[in-house]
Amino acid sequence: MKKNAIVQNINTLSREFSTLTVLMHQSIAQMAGLTGTDHKYIDLLLEHGVMTAGRLAELSGLTTGAVTGVIDRLEKQGLVSREKDKDDRRKVVVVLNKEAAFKKIGPAFKEMQQNLEEFYENFTATELLAIEKYLSAVNEFTKNQISSLNAKRSI
Repeated sequence: MKKNAIVQNINTLSREFSTLTVLMHQSIAQMAGLTGTDHKYIDLLLEHGVMTAGRLAELSGLTTGAVTGVIDRLEKQGLVSREKDKDDRRKVVVVLNKEAAFKKIGPAFKEMQQNLEEFYENFTATELLAIEKYLSAVNEFTKNQISSLNAKRSI
């Protein structure tokens, strides 16, 4: 198979994977009584830790006004709280209530983790290293694309 055909197939599979990932996270969110967007904001807070609403807006590409609405919804469910920044009492930061978030979302991920362990058994260590290399590179590429798109939007 020629390289162009392989690249075309990778692009097709990547687009399908992207769509399926969004749909899967929407299903997980619905099981937890959340929107797909709110679920991913919990993920951003879990990955990056305590942050201001402005930083959350930077990471997500939303306006601070839209992020405020997300924070309001999550706060009403006890999943986040607004607290004074320990280093600068003038700032307010968003703090994830990890226990509440894991309780709400955890059950779906527990089963998925078990399934993933079985799934990975189908690959050799060499194949897994190639997958790891690809995912690391595509994640970096995607972050750069997001930054570029957000920069163009704010012009």
